[in-house]
Amino acid sequence: MAVPFDRIPDSLGYLVLTEDGAVVNSGGDLENKEDVANQFMNIIQTALRIPLSSSKKDKFKKLSIVWDNFMYVITISAHKIYICKRRFIPPDAAMA
Repeated sequence: MAVPFDRIPDSLGYLVLTEDGAVVNSGGDLENKEDVANQFMNIIQTALRIPLSSSKKDKFKKLSIVWDNFMYVITISAHKIYICKRRFIPPDAAMA
């Protein structure tokens, strides 16, 4: 099943990886960015080693890496890794 990345608000690009880090699909700012995929695999492998509970079976469901103007949202589902680069619009300081 293809993920409709064009439906994700403020999407700038995406990567779909296998569990071992091979690029299955890509587009936008992340099209053909295998070097970036490898960097994300290092981040994901590190994040998966962080215990979230005493049972050690719990793993992250979504990981966000936020920069000033954009963010990466990473999810793992159905033995695939989905990475979406999205525009980041910080909340108005007056509203916080």
